[in-house]
Amino acid sequence: MNPHEYDAMFAVEDRHWWYVGVRREVEAWLERLRGERTGPPRILDAGSGTGGLLANLRSEGWKVGIEISPDAVRLARTRGTRLVRGSVSALPFADASFDAVVSIDVLCHSGVEERQAVGEAARVLRPGGLLLVQVPAFDFLRGGHDAAVWTKRRYRRGEVGRILTDAGFAVRHAAYRNALLFPAAAVVRLLRRGRPTSREAARSDVRPVPRAVNALLSGVLALERRVRRGFPFGLSVFGVGQKPPAARDTIRRSAQEAEGEGG
Repeated sequence: MNPHEYDAMFAVEDRHWWYVGVRREVEAWLERLRGERTGPPRILDAGSGTGGLLANLRSEGWKVGIEISPDAVRLARTRGTRLVRGSVSALPFADASFDAVVSIDVLCHSGVEERQAVGEAARVLRPGGLLLVQVPAFDFLRGGHDAAVWTKRRYRRGEVGRILTDAGFAVRHAAYRNALLFPAAAVVRLLRRGRPTSREAARSDVRPVPRAVNALLSGVLALERRVRRGFPFGLSVFGVGQKPPAARDTIRRSAQEAEGEGG
């Protein structure tokens, strides 16, 4: 993304309603994972940005992030988060190292090959582990924000499900988020759409909001989480894939070894 966007993100993500909302969604799924496993989970934030998710995540466990931008890494390390610099498409971790991998608005980035990144997440996950992904929804909403954060595409729910299944995951969840705010946000985005903006000059929607407005929008997202309906639209798609207990790559290697022994 444009370098100045990291400063904008760092300034607001601890309390901004959008970041808080996605953290609560991630925390809910990590809590379910804890109920299925013994001991605190090992969690990887793949594409940590300025480290706000890791620094504010209320879930227990051993947590580490990876981020490729030196500007983002510099800001994230001021939070005291455990972080390494590297690419989500070539994770510097051993196979089956984590119980959960989190990827928030990373697969959509112009510098990321989505299938390779999802494949790497599958590799470092333990059998039964979860991949939590979020991406922006509906390409007709593309605008200046996407240009500023270098979004190459927006997604529909079915596309996220296919990306997960193609990588060998069982889809536990694929749904639209920020549905209650969708109509108003869509109108604003469409009204702005006629304004040509270069990627270098573009500015994102990430900015401080008044405390009362922040509380109101946080409340809307909290209500949406309680309703838990299958909305047909939303500003984001949130997907959860589970690595099978007997992973496909393990099965394939075992079959190859058996053929070798038989020959």
